[in-house]
Amino acid sequence: MAPGPEAGARAPADAPRDGAGARAALDRSSARAALDALRIERAVLERFDRWGVRTLGDVARLPRADVRARLGLAGLRIHQAACGEDATVLVPADAPRVFLERAELEWPIEGLEPLSFVLARLCDGLSTALERADRGAIAVTTTLRLVTRQVHVRTLHLPAPMRDARVLRTLVGLDLESHPPAAGIDVVEVEAEVAPGRITQGSLLEHSLPTPEDLATLVARLGALMGESRVGAPALVDTHDERAFAMAPFRATPPEAGSRTPGASVSVMPESPSPGASCLRRFRLPLATRVVVDRGTPVRVVPSSRGVPGGAVVACAGPWRSSGHWWTFDRSAWDRDEWDVEVSEGAVIRLSRHRATGQWAIEGILD
Repeated sequence: MAPGPEAGARAPADAPRDGAGARAALDRSSARAALDALRIERAVLERFDRWGVRTLGDVARLPRADVRARLGLAGLRIHQAACGEDATVLVPADAPRVFLERAELEWPIEGLEPLSFVLARLCDGLSTALERADRGAIAVTTTLRLVTRQVHVRTLHLPAPMRDARVLRTLVGLDLESHPPAAGIDVVEVEAEVAPGRITQGSLLEHSLPTPEDLATLVARLGALMGESRVGAPALVDTHDERAFAMAPFRATPPEAGSRTPGASVSVMPESPSPGASCLRRFRLPLATRVVVDRGTPVRVVPSSRGVPGGAVVACAGPWRSSGHWWTFDRSAWDRDEWDVEVSEGAVIRLSRHRATGQWAIEGILD
């Protein structure tokens, strides 16, 4: 009986057991096994041809036991294929579970306060289902079907897998508070996109950090109070305009393994800064100011806000001219001159003048 293709699939006994050598030996063994299997199957087909077997029907009519005894495992697999049999076991896969809670209201509700009671009931059921499946919600989609037959959909992305009912209800409620529906509500649906449950282990040597649930709730409350465009982490923008920036969603990252503990003393700034080193503390919005100019040079600064230094200009440097997006007609275009001036009150400030309008502004203070 001819040996089956499995005979060449064994790794050599003297193959290395570790590192890249072991992987190379396994790759060579796999390639050798594939070549042996191809060679054996080709020999079986040549044997069928000598027997006068030309079609799959001729192969299927042969006794399987005799084919196995004469040709081995390779002949058995060819006989099974000719009979339409699959040697691979089919394992049925369950459909992905949907974590969805739905409530059809008898009477339409208006306002977020009565809606919060419905959300509390739905989030309780959703939290129980997540707890039983050992899953956590990483995104929550709230669908509100209004009396006007419109659909109000809000998707809330969570910083970490969560399944606490109170936290989910609070986050969904704050998101709907920032984006309220336009009419009464007939049907409420809450669906969660899930991930495996989060397992964390505390440390006796490090200070405890806020949990993702508390952090997400705080950011959601700030977003509902101040607006989504005012809460987040600053992100760089692909432009030469120093004023331009973008707000990205805040994502807290845990400390890396081997990093210093928060309680350890870490020197962030040198005790004696190097000569000439300075830092510009830029204002979130430039402050409008009045500047007295003599021969194109600022000689006096009168800020429009209290607490901002001003007075006569002791020393100045500039102007530095910058412009961009002048080929477009949107509001992102800029064309301004900038000055660094030292005023009589003992501060160094950065001034900017818009060349199209002639308006002056204080960009920030240099430390």
